[in-house]
Amino acid sequence: MKKYVLATIVAVSMIFTACNSTGSKKGSDTSSTTEGTEMTVANEQHALMKVGGSCEMCTGRIEKTAKDVPGVTLASYDLASEELHFHFDGTKTNVEAVSKALAAAGHDTDKDKAPDDVYNALPGCCKYRDL
Repeated sequence: MKKYVLATIVAVSMIFTACNSTGSKKGSDTSSTTEGTEMTVANEQHALMKVGGSCEMCTGRIEKTAKDVPGVTLASYDLASEELHFHFDGTKTNVEAVSKALAAAGHDTDKDKAPDDVYNALPGCCKYRDL
């Protein structure tokens, strides 16, 4: 259990360190940005994506969906800003694949909209679209 907690803390620290060390977010109000970073994995890249969500259940679903995409090594969703930070191996996947997976799970991204039937099947607390 201690190893899991320590690994989680290290992983979250890496996300925030990588995100903060890439500089300012000029012109990235709602657009997705992909920034390559030099990390331990040669082809690992970092991306930031807007993803609709409204509760902790959404947070869990968004992070799990992103992590389930082959090649994604780390995913962390910030509910307050509705932003997903994730790391991925660029030889195995890309931002578009993650976006499509999230939309298929019921969450709109800045690239793809979730199908209405999938969105409508989400629990009531997960409804994030303005009516």
